[in-house]
Amino acid sequence: MKTVSDRDVTEPTAEASELNEHLVSALEQAGRITDPEIAAAFRATPRHLFLPDVELSEAYKDDYQPTDRDGDGRLLSSVSAPWLVAQMLEYLRPRPGNSVLEIGSGGYNAALLRRLVGDAGAVTSIDIDPAVTERARRCLRAAGLESAVRVLTGDGAHGAADAAPYDRIEVTVQAAAIEQTWLDQLAPDGVLVVPLRVRGLGRLVALAPEGAGHWTGGGWLPCGFVAMRGEAASSTRTHALNPGVRVRVDGTRPLDPDALAKVLDSAGSARWSGVEVGAGEGTRPLVDLWLATVLDTFGTLLTDPQKSALRTLAGGTPITWNADSGAAAYVTMRPAQGHRERYEYGVVLHGEDHALAEATVENLREWDRDHRGRPGPVLHVYSEGTDRAATAPGRALERPGAPMVLTWPKP
Repeated sequence: MKTVSDRDVTEPTAEASELNEHLVSALEQAGRITDPEIAAAFRATPRHLFLPDVELSEAYKDDYQPTDRDGDGRLLSSVSAPWLVAQMLEYLRPRPGNSVLEIGSGGYNAALLRRLVGDAGAVTSIDIDPAVTERARRCLRAAGLESAVRVLTGDGAHGAADAAPYDRIEVTVQAAAIEQTWLDQLAPDGVLVVPLRVRGLGRLVALAPEGAGHWTGGGWLPCGFVAMRGEAASSTRTHALNPGVRVRVDGTRPLDPDALAKVLDSAGSARWSGVEVGAGEGTRPLVDLWLATVLDTFGTLLTDPQKSALRTLAGGTPITWNADSGAAAYVTMRPAQGHRERYEYGVVLHGEDHALAEATVENLREWDRDHRGRPGPVLHVYSEGTDRAATAPGRALERPGAPMVLTWPKP
C-alpha cells in the first residue's frame, strides 16, 4: 500500500480528489458544514498532504490521525477529525481579509484558514513543540502554502502579540482556562473559539465581546483535543479507583481516591427521576453540563464494562460524593417502561446518604422542568481582576486566567 510519501505530493491525484469530494459531501450531508465558503476551502485543501505517512484512504477518513506520542504512548499531537475541524470553523466564521491566530499547529487547519481569509488576510499559527511546528511547515510547503502561513514556536498561552489584534483566534488544543492574553489580543468585534475543560468536561465554546472587559458565548459541542502544555497545562486529573473504574476531576477540589474507591465497592441502590428522553434526543451533553454547574462536588466516572458492574453511561457518567458521610451518587439510565427507544434518568447511590441521592435526582427534574429544549448555558468571561460581585450570577469556574461564570438562562 502506498502512503503519501511514496507519491508525488505536488500534484493531487484523481484518487485523492475523489476521496476528498466524498469526505466533504458527507460533512455537508451530516450538517457539519453549512457555509459554502468552508466547503470550498475543504475541497481546495488536500488533507493527505498533511498526513504524509498515512495511507491515502486513511487520510480521508472522518477521524483524527495521531502524529506524535511520548514514551508512554500519550498523544502529543494529531490532525483533528474533519468533522471537528469543520465545526470549529463554523463557530469561528472567518471572513476574507481577517487576521487569524491559531494556537496549536498541525498545518491542515491553518491551510483551511488561509483559503478562507484569502490574500488580503493573514494566518499565524503557534505551537509550543518545535517538532510540531517543523512538521507543519513541511506540510504547508508540500501544499504550496509555506509563505502564506506564519508558523511560530512558542507557548500559545501568550499568543503572538506582534500581529495583534486578531479578528479571529482559534485554539486547537484542549484549554483549562481562557487566557487573558487571548482576550487582550482579540479585536473589539472578534471571535475566540476554544475547546475548554469545564469541570473536566471537554466542550467547544465560541466567545465574542459583550462590553468592556466582558465576553460571552456558548456552543457546548462535546469534543476531545490534545491538552495544552506549558504554563496553561490542564488541572484535570484522572484517578484509577477499582479495577476498570476511574474518576476524572477538575483538580481544584481535594479528592481521596482510596475513600471513593471503597464507597463504590459497596452495594448501590437506584433512585429514578421520572425524567424520560428519546434515544436520539441528544440530551446527555447538556445534562452533564447542567450537573457540572449545580453540583458543588462533581466528577466524571469512567468504567470498563468488562471489568466493572457499575451501571454507568457510555463516555462517562456525572458523579458527586460526600466525604463526610462516605457516600457517592452517579447518574444512570434505564429503558422507559412500555416505550421503545426511550430512557429514564436516575441515580445510583452507594452509601447511606439518601439526601445526596435525592438532591441529585431533584437536579435532574429541575433540568427537565426549567431547561429542557431551551438554549444551553451562557459562559461569561471577564478581564482579570474583575470583582466577583460585578460578574453574572452562576457557577464560578475555579481556575487561573480570566474569571469565568457559567449561567443558565431562567425560563
